[in-house]
Amino acid sequence: MNLFRSEEHARRWSGYRVEAEGGLTPLRDMLYIFSAETFTERMGGHYIRDMAGFRQDLMARIQEIKGDDPFWSVPR
Repeated sequence: MNLFRSEEHARRWSGYRVEAEGGLTPLRDMLYIFSAETFTERMGGHYIRDMAGFRQDLMARIQEIKGDDPFWSVPR
């Protein structure tokens, strides 16, 4: 993950790729995604058992923020 001060700054970066445009996400949205139980419950003794539910929550958050952008699609 790279952090940029603006989308314009990211687009001027030498490593910028147009096909990754969907990955440009404001920090507040990334904080929302990374606050999902997938990340916050990793040390819990029930993590493996509940992983499928955690994944559903994570994907719901991504869907909420990014919609159907193919950049965020996860192979099933």
